[in-house]
Amino acid sequence: MFLTARQLEDLHRANGSNGHLVLPYRARLTPLAADWVRSRKIALGYSDDGARPENGNATAQPPPLAVSQSGAATTITGAAATAPSTGAILWWCDGPCGPAKAALVTQSKESPLRPIELPAGPRQTVPVIRAIAGDIKAGRAAAGVLLVQSAAAAMVYANRCPSLRAIVGTCLEAVEQGIQQVAANVLVIEHPHRTLHQVKSMLARFARAGRELPEGVRRELEALGACE
Repeated sequence: MFLTARQLEDLHRANGSNGHLVLPYRARLTPLAADWVRSRKIALGYSDDGARPENGNATAQPPPLAVSQSGAATTITGAAATAPSTGAILWWCDGPCGPAKAALVTQSKESPLRPIELPAGPRQTVPVIRAIAGDIKAGRAAAGVLLVQSAAAAMVYANRCPSLRAIVGTCLEAVEQGIQQVAANVLVIEHPHRTLHQVKSMLARFARAGRELPEGVRRELEALGACE
C-alpha cells in the first residue's frame, strides 16, 4: 500500500491536525508524501489497525501516541512496537538458499529490500559487511540482512563496525528481543536451518522495526568500544 501526500493530508485533517499519524504496518510513502511528512514535521506511528485511507478519506481513528519533546521519536501504545525505518534494507546470501530467497522475494513486495551486488561465497562476508556499514552510516540504508551458512564469523565481523548492531535470527522471539533491547540494524540468519515461513516472519518483523538506539545502550556501546 502506497500513500500519497494528498491521502496523508486527508488523514491528518481527519485526526484533528495534531501532528500525529498512525498508518498500517504495510503502508509505504510516495516521495512527495515523504517530503510532506518532513516539511510538516509529522510524527508517524505504525500499527496493525492504523488508519486506512479509502478514496482519500480516513476510515479509522488512530490510537494515541506518546511523542518525545522533539516530536521526532514516536511510541505507539498497545501491541504495536516502534515506528519503522524508511530506508532500504540491504540483503546478501553467501550461497544457494532456496527457501530463504523465496521468503526475500515475497517480503520484498511489502518492504524496501534491496540486494547487495556482490558475489556469493564466504570470502565476500567482510566486503559485504563493509558495504552495509558504509550505506547505513551515510544514510543510504536503514539496515541489512545476511543469509549465511554459519553466523559466527558474520557476527564477529559485523559487530566490529561502530554503525552496526548485529543479531542472530534464531527465532522470531530472538529478533523481537534484539529490536527492543539494542535496536538491531543487522539481522543474520543461518538459512540452512530455517524454513521459508520462519525466514519470512523474521524478515517482516525486522523490516518494520524502529532503529532508534536508547541513550543508555549507546553509552554502554561507546564504553565497550574503548576496551582493548
